[in-house]
Amino acid sequence: LHCETDKTPQWRTGPLGPKTLCNACGVRYKSGRLVPEYRPAASPTFVPSKHSNSHRKVVELRRQKDTPPQQLLHHSQHQPPPPQQLGPGLGFQVPGPLLFDGPRLGGGADEFLIRNRIGPDHRQLI
Repeated sequence: LHCETDKTPQWRTGPLGPKTLCNACGVRYKSGRLVPEYRPAASPTFVPSKHSNSHRKVVELRRQKDTPPQQLLHHSQHQPPPPQQLGPGLGFQVPGPLLFDGPRLGGGADEFLIRNRIGPDHRQLI
């Protein structure tokens, strides 16, 4: 469904029911971190300039996609934005760009995976 692979050691439950996601995508989906830029490297749809299997690289790809080129240059020459508090009483902060707020544009299966996941939301703890 997400990465379009046809081989996996284990098929996992996704938003469309049991055995709809490969092992790698299913693990990401369950933890709430399955986004359009994530692809297992073995996926037939993996394009290195658009996808990654590393969370840090996915965050960077999302930032590049959402920020105009001049703004990227401007941010790289200055200090990072101030940290944002995750919630009252949590006692720690995360720099603003690392917080996931969902895709700016989208639709289809990727949007469905992000918006309609099941299980606890672990993004606040990352």
